[in-house]
Amino acid sequence: MVAGDLWDSFLPPNFGPYYSERDQPLFGTMLRMGNFDREWRTPTHMWPGGWPYGMFWSKGMYFTEYNPDSSWNPATLGGTTNPAYHPEAGKCYAFVSYAPSVIGASDPNRNFGRETRWVDPAARLHAVYEAGWPTNAGIDVRVKIHQFTVPWNNFNDFITVEIALTNTGVLDMNADGVSDSLQGGRPGLNRIRALTLVAMGEIFGSYFLNRSAGRQSRLGAARAFGYVADEDTTGTPWDMMVAFPGETQEFADDMGMNSGNERFYTDVWNGWAWVAAKSGSAPSGNLSALPGKQTIFGTPAIGAGLERGWYASAGHGKGLNVNESGNRGNPRYIHTASMGTWYRDGGRWRDTLLLDLSPDTSFFATGVTGDPTTFVPKTSPGRPAGDRKMLPLFEVRPRDARWTRGFSAATSFDGDMFSGIGPFSLDPGETMTIVWTEAGGYRLTGVQNAIAAARWAFENGYRVPAPPPVPVMSVENTNNATLKVRWDDRAESDTGFTEYRIYRSTTSHKVEWLTGGMRGLEAYWRSPAPGPVPDTLLEPVNPSFKAFDFVAGRMGEAASWGPYQLVAVIPKSDLTSRRDMSASGMKYFWEDRSADPGYAYWYTVAARATRHADLGPSYGGWNPRVTSVIETGNVNRNGAEGLWQGIYPFADLSPLFPATPDGRGRVGAGIVFTSKVADPRELATGLVRVSVRPNPYKQKATWDSRTNPMDHRIMFLNLPAVATITVLDVSGQTMARLDFRAPDGQTGSMSWNLISKDGYELASGLYIYVVEYEGGRQHGYFSILR
Repeated sequence: MVAGDLWDSFLPPNFGPYYSERDQPLFGTMLRMGNFDREWRTPTHMWPGGWPYGMFWSKGMYFTEYNPDSSWNPATLGGTTNPAYHPEAGKCYAFVSYAPSVIGASDPNRNFGRETRWVDPAARLHAVYEAGWPTNAGIDVRVKIHQFTVPWNNFNDFITVEIALTNTGVLDMNADGVSDSLQGGRPGLNRIRALTLVAMGEIFGSYFLNRSAGRQSRLGAARAFGYVADEDTTGTPWDMMVAFPGETQEFADDMGMNSGNERFYTDVWNGWAWVAAKSGSAPSGNLSALPGKQTIFGTPAIGAGLERGWYASAGHGKGLNVNESGNRGNPRYIHTASMGTWYRDGGRWRDTLLLDLSPDTSFFATGVTGDPTTFVPKTSPGRPAGDRKMLPLFEVRPRDARWTRGFSAATSFDGDMFSGIGPFSLDPGETMTIVWTEAGGYRLTGVQNAIAAARWAFENGYRVPAPPPVPVMSVENTNNATLKVRWDDRAESDTGFTEYRIYRSTTSHKVEWLTGGMRGLEAYWRSPAPGPVPDTLLEPVNPSFKAFDFVAGRMGEAASWGPYQLVAVIPKSDLTSRRDMSASGMKYFWEDRSADPGYAYWYTVAARATRHADLGPSYGGWNPRVTSVIETGNVNRNGAEGLWQGIYPFADLSPLFPATPDGRGRVGAGIVFTSKVADPRELATGLVRVSVRPNPYKQKATWDSRTNPMDHRIMFLNLPAVATITVLDVSGQTMARLDFRAPDGQTGSMSWNLISKDGYELASGLYIYVVEYEGGRQHGYFSILR
């Protein structure tokens, strides 16, 4: 899902296990999120879209069931070992799992996947992915994932997952394709007794992806996460899990650097929350209108109003366990952690020796220890508190006034955070639907606003206020000292259409993180006029941040993620002067005459309409709830389709990177502004000079990749169609000889990686270049400062 500013990927088990389950007979991960094969070929909770850094090694969902019936999950079935049976967990606990041989796997109505699509391809507002698969527990799973592109009020900063669960009543615990009813069970009458769902995220802060789409590490700051229990402005608890960049060391006051050793103040946060549990399903209708699904204890699944979050569980540990033993494959521990709040100690202290699976005395009157199906609530129960949510215990200081209740922690590699929901029962033929959402944003408030927008969108049946249709656009290099942006007129079908707005991001402008950078990403589209994003639209730096000297002088690189700046506003009344229908399907144009040769550029054409819209709750101050205008997002940047194209827009060294201009446009790759082929006659007269950018070259040049330490380049400009470039040092030794042939007969630019003919990088110093061509030669100088 890459339609909005949050990028993530989802792997259902019926499309293959993720790498650690390849040799297992049953696939216990019900929904893998990112990092399917350890090579990061797809996104893993990355915000903003196209930024190569992330916080999670992986995320996933597990479903587990407890059933006290001794015949439910025996060690053997039909005389052979039952792979669903875990000897340490015992016969009462099992993962809800998938295998290609399970009953129902051959039925395309039960086992399917439908690749991400636009609900309305012309509008490009709402993207949806769907999949379904049967399981060994007799539960058919159907997933529907939603993402939106409109930037107003953070609607492009979340992804919502709906999980419909239908109990078929037919067990196939060993997934051999034979109903367990033929092996001693009851045909079609199996009842789900105590089902839990849990979402987990394994922290790895921070990895980054290089130009080859390979993973590298950027550490140096605390890998921090936790649970936010503070109330919003309505008095309702936030009830959300977050991952955030902590300090490089305690009391350093340098929080907010997702990559500590790069010293970039970015303050990007990630989070998720359970939104709802409903009885039934509504594949094409308003799911929010369905009645709530209760737990087996007669409570709301999550809780509402002042009790939001009371009945869900949260915690952390290694391998999703309640301790550091790392037994992620043990369904007993997973189930215990998933519903931990209902026990006296269901993971509160992250130590299996301290687990107490007797019923929580504040809520229950009686119950058999370890058997939640026997727990009987009090007549007037209090809040259950057997998990970590409300200890409180802040192992890492969040340093945010909005977060004072809950818990936080730091983790070494393989540590994780999790939150669970349940337990639920399901009669044969019964369906329930769980709704979960994930978000990204600048600081805690950005994630809170995105979670609030996700909850509002769900409660309103995903009737997100629609801007005009997103323009189809393209960018071309004119080789005449301009870059030309073209777009079509589909946005004008909206009766409220008022203007087009063109935004630009470019590597020619370095990112000063403290004065701009991520601070403007959630509101740059509110800029009133072309120019820098006004200070009033920049979210504040964390007031507790004190490491200004540590960060000073560290500049970042802009890219397809931004930061974007408004460069042109074209009112409806001025469109006649912008007509140019020389390119098929396009109607208008705008030329950027301020672009610098050799740098990469990204443009997005947004369409704005006058329309009153109530966009749901806003808690951040910089994102007003009610607006009289609404605008399209940057989903079309540089001609991008807005759906996953199989590679990142920055991974131009990957073999998957498209080779054609059309393919690069669909992925949203940058376009490098080049010079046109020089006329030899103009070179001979000196009217045109061959030049080098940047000069001097300083490691790193602005256009060098920030994520590839070997990426050093200069660019020769104003070359004739055919030329030979000889590079010499000041003593006259030849360092390199480069042959240039204009690749398309029009582009007179050539990039060089500063590698000598002997395979070494050129050292610091002054160098001479001699350009020879038919009818003449030119020479000049460039220097390298490493």
